[in-house]
Amino acid sequence: MKILILIRHTKSDWTDLVPDFERTIRSDRQADTELIAQAIAQHKSTPQHIIASTARRTMQTAQLLSHHWHMIQDAISVSEQLYEGAVKNILDTVRYADEKYDTIAIVCHNPAITDFVNRYSNARVDNVPTTGAARIEFDVMHWAEVSNPGKLKWFLYPKALRSA
Repeated sequence: MKILILIRHTKSDWTDLVPDFERTIRSDRQADTELIAQAIAQHKSTPQHIIASTARRTMQTAQLLSHHWHMIQDAISVSEQLYEGAVKNILDTVRYADEKYDTIAIVCHNPAITDFVNRYSNARVDNVPTTGAARIEFDVMHWAEVSNPGKLKWFLYPKALRSA
């Protein structure tokens, strides 16, 4: 079995007039990242590796997550294609993931994350909000075999966690 955890980047800061690619996460929303990292750990779903979009906000999110999970810095890799924002880019990233990992996290953007959950899981979600996370389990032995929908085991996001 291969387990994919999709995580949308933490809410970005729009106050500076910088290109989209350079936007940072809002400092007042870093707690959302810690909250989701904690919830994922409580679900015993901490990934072995994180693959992030090269955008600044996704890299910051990935670094905060890895720090919370006490991962070594080499546990994060980047993929330029994840910035493109298409389901195919996520699928290609998944299919080429290193086989030594059974659980990976991908940190990237919407609408690709929501579209991927709806296409490659047995569930339907309206929207994966910022810092939202979804765990999909695929009944395959190799990442390259991911082609059919897997099982959505949980869908977490900060607002729901705070109101629980």
